[in-house]
Amino acid sequence: MATRISKAVLLATLMLGTALVMFSPPAEAQAAVAYSISFTNGQVTLDVRPGASGVGCTEMVVTNEGQATIDVDVALSGGGVTISPGAVSVTLAPGGSITVPICALALTRSSYKTVQVSALASGRETNTQLNQVNKNAGFAVIVEQYARLSVQATQPFQRIGPGKEFVLTFTAVNNGNYQDTVAIEVLNQKDLEDAGFTVALAAAQYQIDAAGEQPVQLTLATPRGTVVGWSNEYHTVIMQVSTTLQGESEARSVTATLWVRGVFLPGFDPIFTIFALGIVASALARSRRED
Repeated sequence: MATRISKAVLLATLMLGTALVMFSPPAEAQAAVAYSISFTNGQVTLDVRPGASGVGCTEMVVTNEGQATIDVDVALSGGGVTISPGAVSVTLAPGGSITVPICALALTRSSYKTVQVSALASGRETNTQLNQVNKNAGFAVIVEQYARLSVQATQPFQRIGPGKEFVLTFTAVNNGNYQDTVAIEVLNQKDLEDAGFTVALAAAQYQIDAAGEQPVQLTLATPRGTVVGWSNEYHTVIMQVSTTLQGESEARSVTATLWVRGVFLPGFDPIFTIFALGIVASALARSRRED
């Protein structure tokens, strides 16, 4: 009888133990992985003009929002710019947080553009390396546009007679990192007009692509004068090109020299010449008839 009771007690004990094991909460559920990843600044600007650093930074914040100690690996990438550091690995206790500086770098004179930087994170429970949770975040990098111009005179020195119309050609160059609308101006136009010149630009603005060139034409007419005389004067034309890009003040100028030399003939032009020759021919014909 005692043997039967002992067997019954042993069987009951085994069944109770099995039940306890079956209903024990799994370790993984008690150590759930929960965390967040974010950036303090969602937009970073890079100044890439000559002499600038081309670097801009933000901060990445990783926070453990669960009850387990976790390992988090983050990989960062952005097309067209360099991200430093490109990878981050951290271990965080429950409730722990870490802030990591993240910087973007673009080369000097890089083209104006916007790049999206992505951060792909993978978090796991430290002890077991189980319960992997993936998350992602990101920020925008703007490579800023800058203006840089130059201008040259095709003919820096030109000799021209009085009362003549001619075209001066200049070349405007966009050395910036994006398309630019360039304003054209003759800085000493009033002085030239006061001296008797007529001045006319072919256009007041041009749209020039990055690394592009644009011919700029200026039509001039030298003074005609009011009495017959000799002209031997030097004049300058100061041509300026300037950006219209907001926040930029880039402007460049170049000087062309004009040597106005020759005889003044008031009102002299081809029509006047034909008219004068007709009068002379008529007078000669009349003189011959009278002889």
